[in-house]
Amino acid sequence: MKKDYLFSSVIALLFFLNANGQTIKIPADPDAWDTVGVVPVRQTYKGKESLFIKTGGIVAKGVDFRDGIIEADISFPQERSFPGFGVRMQDQKNFEYFYVRPHQSGNPDATQYTPVFNGDGGFQLYYGEGYNNAYSFKFNEWHHIKIDLHGLQAELYIDDTPVIKVKELLTGWKTGRIAVVGGPLYIANIQYTPRKNPVPTPIPIPENGKDGLITKWQVSNVINKSLFKNQYRLTAEIKKKLKWTTQRSESTGIIDLARFGTVTETNNTSVAKVVVKSSTEQIKEVSFGFSDDVTVYLNDKAIYYGSDKFLSRDYRFLGTVGFFDKLFLPLKKGTNELCFVTSETFGGWGVKAKFENVNGLSFE
Repeated sequence: MKKDYLFSSVIALLFFLNANGQTIKIPADPDAWDTVGVVPVRQTYKGKESLFIKTGGIVAKGVDFRDGIIEADISFPQERSFPGFGVRMQDQKNFEYFYVRPHQSGNPDATQYTPVFNGDGGFQLYYGEGYNNAYSFKFNEWHHIKIDLHGLQAELYIDDTPVIKVKELLTGWKTGRIAVVGGPLYIANIQYTPRKNPVPTPIPIPENGKDGLITKWQVSNVINKSLFKNQYRLTAEIKKKLKWTTQRSESTGIIDLARFGTVTETNNTSVAKVVVKSSTEQIKEVSFGFSDDVTVYLNDKAIYYGSDKFLSRDYRFLGTVGFFDKLFLPLKKGTNELCFVTSETFGGWGVKAKFENVNGLSFE
């Protein structure tokens, strides 16, 4: 009875401290963390009580966090790895991810923010200002990390230097857990300071077709890529296997297909469809981007194939998504269906499209 009372009192105290924005320290003790893939080792490293994580991840027990500041000291060697923090974690496959790339020290992608949806991180979709930035690391020395989350925005600081200013946290304004992900990594002085903020205003998504940007899509279920192998037409048999939902893109126009389905060993392909109504028979130019493979069909006829897989062209090819490709679409008068059959292997699963001239067009 006394033990139960003491436990309840501790939980009540933590709730009180959380509600009042007090800083909460998370011990460098394996018992304070749930483990994923590996058990951390407690060590004294360069004068600090720390946890060593070789790989995998650890999730702080009993922590629900939405807005406020997360801080820690981290140290890592100069090798290819992706150590960082999962925040607002709903489960092991859905969270906001801030991480560093030690092997890219000094390069524009030395640091990264990406959402993770259904286990798929999307650095190929989310790059440039607001997503990654350069930083020169001190290897096997301590760096101080601070992540400040407020509403749908966040800032990442390293050694008090602002590195990334996130314009839109893409998993939404949710309460979730705090995790440390990846290794090899030493981590010490882990703490968080919760803060209450008003409900944020969502970033507006442009109207579908405004300035040619497609923001409304029909998205299929996740299917096996082999269904489309050597298929130069979308047959009735193929179409019977597709089930559609209407989805909106993000404010930038990218539609992250990992939001709507999970990649498996057998199924890694989804179809994103745009319905275009044309007042006349005409040719229209569309710019688009995709990750990783795409076959484009217009009115059931294959008109394009492309592959932008990570490292597929040279040793630094990232496969990032932009309006890098163009098609000249022979539209018929009336309703046209433009389908992007898109497959994922690594680093992001999505598509975006923008028509250069929308005269005589409408979109459904």
